[in-house]
Amino acid sequence: MTAYQVLARRWRPQRFEDLVGQDVVVRTLRNALSSGQIAHAYLFSGLRGVGKTTVARLLAKALNCEHGPTPEPCGECGACRDIAAGSSLDVLEMDAASNRGIDDVRELREVARVLPVRDRYRVFILDEAHQLSKDAFAALLKILEEPPAHVVFILASTEKDKFPATILSRCLQIDFRPIPAELVVARLAQVAESERFELAAGAAQLIARATEGSLRDALSLLDRVRAFAAAAVDEDAVAEVVGLPPFEAVLALWRALEGGDVAAALGLIRAEEALGRDPAALFEQLVQLVHAALLLATDPAAPAPFPAAHRAAIAESASRLGPALLVRLLALALEGKALVAAAEKPGVAVAVAVGRLALWPRLQRVEALLAGEPAPSGASGPPPPATPAVPTPPTAPAPGGGTPGARLAAALEAMGEHLLAGRVGSVREVTVAGDTVVLRCGGLPASTCASLRRAFEPLAAAAHRAGLGERVEVDESSSGSTVKAAATGLRARVEADEGVQRVLEVFGGRLESVEEKP
Repeated sequence: MTAYQVLARRWRPQRFEDLVGQDVVVRTLRNALSSGQIAHAYLFSGLRGVGKTTVARLLAKALNCEHGPTPEPCGECGACRDIAAGSSLDVLEMDAASNRGIDDVRELREVARVLPVRDRYRVFILDEAHQLSKDAFAALLKILEEPPAHVVFILASTEKDKFPATILSRCLQIDFRPIPAELVVARLAQVAESERFELAAGAAQLIARATEGSLRDALSLLDRVRAFAAAAVDEDAVAEVVGLPPFEAVLALWRALEGGDVAAALGLIRAEEALGRDPAALFEQLVQLVHAALLLATDPAAPAPFPAAHRAAIAESASRLGPALLVRLLALALEGKALVAAAEKPGVAVAVAVGRLALWPRLQRVEALLAGEPAPSGASGPPPPATPAVPTPPTAPAPGGGTPGARLAAALEAMGEHLLAGRVGSVREVTVAGDTVVLRCGGLPASTCASLRRAFEPLAAAAHRAGLGERVEVDESSSGSTVKAAATGLRARVEADEGVQRVLEVFGGRLESVEEKP
C-alpha cells in the first residue's frame, strides 16, 4: 500500500513557471541565470509557506542541471531528479533552528572546501537561518567573505531583521511577498479539480483568509478539512475545523457595529463563543472585512478576499460609509487587534475592542459639535445622552418680549441650533433696521464672526421665526458702546471664546464665575 503524500508536498512546484505569486522572484533569478550573474550567497526572506525553500531547490536544479546553469532546468537528468528527491550529495539542507551552534557552522565550512561529488556547484540551503547563534554568524561570515568558487549559499528566513548587517551585506537579498488571496483561491480550485473532489468557492475563500498569504498553509488546511468533510468541502466544514465563523456571522457583527448597537454586537460574540468558535478569530475576520470595505470604497473593482456572492453587501457598506470613515474604523480595529493579541483572556479583549468600534456614531457627533458642524447624517445608532433643557414646542413662535438678541437666540434654540444660539448670545448688540437684523460683532474673535457670516440661512430663518425681520447682516466694525464694553470685559471675552462655547454645547452647564489668575 502506497503511503499518502500530503497536498503541500505533492503540489510543490518543480519548475519556475509553476510558482504562484512570486513573479518578481522568478524573473530576478531567471535573468541572473541567463546572464551568468550567479551570486555566491542568497538571502530569501518572507512569510512562511510562500516558496522560499522550494525556490532554493529550483535554483539548485538550475545551477547543477546537465544543461545548465539554465533558467529552464530539464527535470530529467540525474542532478535534477536527485535534488527533487532530496538525495543529492551536492545539495545539502540544514535546519538552522536545530543546528545553530558554532560547531555546526565549522563543520559546514569544512564540507564547503571539498569539491562537489558530481555536480557543478555545492549548494548549501540553511532554513530559518536567523536562528543561528552570534558565534555561528561570526563563523559563517568568514566563508561568505572568501567563498570557494564551487559553493553557493542560500539562507532562508522569516525574520530578516535578525541578521547581522555584516551577513546581509554579503548576500543577494530577495524578498518573497505574501501570496494574494485570489491566487491562493485559484490554486486551491486547481488542486480540487485535479484531485477530483468538490471545493465550494466560499470554502476556498475562507481557507485563503485564514492562512493569510501562505499557500503551503492553505494546502495543509485543505488536507485537514478534506479529511473532516469526507465528501464535498464547503464553508461550514472549514469553519468547524478551523474554528472560524461563517461569513454570515461576520456580516451580522459588522451590521451591528454600523448601527452603533453595542448590545447586539456583544450578543453576537457571546453566541459565537457558545458555538465553540474563537472570539479572536471572529475579530480577525471582522478586521479583514473592514479592510475589504475600505478597498472597495476607493475602487469598486478592487480584489477582496470574500466570495462574489458576499461582495455586494460589503460594497454597499463601503459606499454608504465612505473612505474617510472606514480608514478611521480600520485604525480602531487594528488597535483592537493589538489589544486582543496581548490579552490573557482574548474573549474579554474582543468585547472591549468591539465595544469601542460600536461607539463610532457618538464619536462622530462629538467631533462634529466641536468643529461647529451639524452631526453627520450617516451617523446612525442611539444618540448620546443630552443635557436636559427646557422644552420648546417646535412650531411655537419665539417669545415677543426681550431684546432682539435674546429673541433671536431663543428662536435658534427652538430650531436645535444650540451652538449658533450661543454665538448670537456672545454678540451682545443685536439691532433691527426695517426688515434687517444687524449683528454687531466688533471685538469678537475672527473665527466667531466668520462662523456667523457662514450661517446666514439659519439666522434668517430664526429672525423670521422670532418676528424680527427677513434678512440678517453681520457688522464687524468696533463701533457701539456695548460692543466696546464686551471687548474689555473678562467674562465677555471668555463667553465669546469659541472653544468655551463648544465645551458648553457638548457637555452642558453654564459659566458661574470667571476669574483671572495672577
